[in-house]
Amino acid sequence: MQANDPYILVAMDGKEYSEASKNLVLANDRKEPAAFFFVIFGLVYEALATSSADSSTTTAARQSGVTSALQALKCLVRPEYSGTAIMEPTIFEEFISLCYRMGMTESPGIQVHLVQMLAVFAASQSSSSAGSDALTLTSPAAHCLRICAHILKQSTAPSRASSARMSPSLANLCLTNKCCREPTF
Repeated sequence: MQANDPYILVAMDGKEYSEASKNLVLANDRKEPAAFFFVIFGLVYEALATSSADSSTTTAARQSGVTSALQALKCLVRPEYSGTAIMEPTIFEEFISLCYRMGMTESPGIQVHLVQMLAVFAASQSSSSAGSDALTLTSPAAHCLRICAHILKQSTAPSRASSARMSPSLANLCLTNKCCREPTF
């Protein structure tokens, strides 16, 4: 999914790759999600919600699972997979609430991947809503900006000794991603 493999996109639609399905692969402005979007999104969401509630235990296996789920989510939030489904009010509210919770409770190693996923989400949503120039309080970019700002603030706070080691990479990641800079709609 990260390599934009056309075979994966066609498989997410429950089809086999052929010359006729090339148009489907090139369409980034789809309205409907891929056929298996909700199945994969639900599994990823459940993995992240369960691990977020269980964040007191920091094991390598847990961190690997959360990192894998965030990498999958980084692809799923793109319009070629999600269409406009991720912006449906109930789905968006649950998704953004999970991101807020992870931004407040997860370790810096996981927060790096969360910021990467939020950057992809903000960039893809701002490009799909090109007619909207305003950064409103409820826009996807504003939510992403709030989460990234909180992560950046916590990563540089002297009270978190464990994040002091991670603050240069988190700060660099936050400052170089679109969701944490001035929005350019």
